[in-house]
Amino acid sequence: MFIDSSAFLAILGNRSDAALLVEKIKNSRKPCKTSASVRLDVVMALTESRADTRGVSAEAVEQATEIFDNLLQILKVYEVAISPRIAAEGCRLAARFGQQADHPAKLTVQTCLALAAAESLRLPVLHSNPTIDRITEQDWVAWRTGE
Repeated sequence: MFIDSSAFLAILGNRSDAALLVEKIKNSRKPCKTSASVRLDVVMALTESRADTRGVSAEAVEQATEIFDNLLQILKVYEVAISPRIAAEGCRLAARFGQQADHPAKLTVQTCLALAAAESLRLPVLHSNPTIDRITEQDWVAWRTGE
């Protein structure tokens, strides 16, 4: 399973679906993976959520990084690199389902990159992002076949 930033943020924010997300990760038969781009998204979201009126500090980034590292270790989630091919697929996803596309999902670039990584690794995506669910199976087939 590939873990999207929305799942990590739901867990760290103790949202209503946090326990279910943790259970899915812990019950996964194969090692769960995420990417460095997800790390960036989660760490910066955590940092910004704790920022004061003076903005984000290097210390706050370090603290958020430590929190994320601990979560990865506890959940036994491994980071994978984003290759140029995955980045290119992320661009294709953004063109079809991104915020500028004519599709109701309006995914962020980060979400497109996470989905491209999951596709490349042939892993299902664990997320807590309702916009991803706006992509139908028919949409996915069309994207995969280049229609």
